[in-house]
Amino acid sequence: MKIAIVGCGNIANTHAQELTGMGLTISVVMGIDTRQAEAFAKTWGIEEYTNDFDRVLDKDITTVHICTPPTLHYEMVKKVILAGKHVICEKPFCLKASEARELLELSKEKGTITAVNFNVRYHEACHRFRQKVLSPEFGNVYLIHGTYQQEFHVLPAEYMWRYQESLAGPMRATTEIGSHWIDLVRFLTGLEVNEVSATYGKFCPDRYVKDGMMYEKNVEGSEKIHVESDDAVIATLKFSNGALGCLLLSEITQGKSNYVSVEISGSGQSARWDSESPYKLYSSSKFEGELCETNAFGGGFPNTFSSFFSEVYKDMKSGSPSPAPTYPTFYDGYINAAICEAIYESANNNSKWTEVK
Repeated sequence: MKIAIVGCGNIANTHAQELTGMGLTISVVMGIDTRQAEAFAKTWGIEEYTNDFDRVLDKDITTVHICTPPTLHYEMVKKVILAGKHVICEKPFCLKASEARELLELSKEKGTITAVNFNVRYHEACHRFRQKVLSPEFGNVYLIHGTYQQEFHVLPAEYMWRYQESLAGPMRATTEIGSHWIDLVRFLTGLEVNEVSATYGKFCPDRYVKDGMMYEKNVEGSEKIHVESDDAVIATLKFSNGALGCLLLSEITQGKSNYVSVEISGSGQSARWDSESPYKLYSSSKFEGELCETNAFGGGFPNTFSSFFSEVYKDMKSGSPSPAPTYPTFYDGYINAAICEAIYESANNNSKWTEVK
């Protein structure tokens, strides 16, 4: 098995760290900037670096990790699949559901193992959460609500590719963090989102960049830019069983570095989980108060990336996909893209109820 990583940014470093920690050898790293690719290779002990994407399509490469900005995923993944490689793609998988579906169908034709890095579902407590929600005692799911909040985009903030539509696409909070929450809820409940009504918060669309930092107000020597993507989202969701959902996404909440929460109410029980207390799962029944189950060493420390990679690489080593893989596949990436697309369409049409197509 020969592994290639495409991309040399922060998430590519995370992939490299987990792969080497699993005892797997990365053979090639590809990056547009040759010097950056060389430094990346030196850091992770990778024999070969290149700025030529065709290198990862060569016959000796078996598995490719796509760790590039979202708008590059479709073309890159398509070429990798057509070359018969296994693929792990960063989220969001695609920005258009039609492109995601095409890649899904191609991967089926080629019989390759494909996955999208929705690693949040790999918290051990989330697996216990899923078992609880799917149990007879929990009953029918009625309500699903939660949030994903971060503080990284509070101004002043670093000006990066996420603000450039040519690389990030027209969405930001929806796809960068919302995609994780959507995947987690689908995993926990087995339900699909049928319709959405969403509202976008786009604060300070006119910003000023100086020395790689964005500011709300004009700074001497700065360049004025316009940012169209969403800082925050409030969405109401209708699920396939009739359940109602509510989601708050924010990339501008001070004090929240990476906060994810989900609460689900059923006809028999309710349960909730959040990423700031990752070992704890809360559940309750009528008039019985709330019970907290703690498994401080469930699955070891909460390294969700290694848990995800380990499961995918079991299939890769066997040479064929599992009949019913529990890791997020291109199918999950396709459904996710369709939901994000519906949220975007609704938010840009006065919160009109929009069907997930």
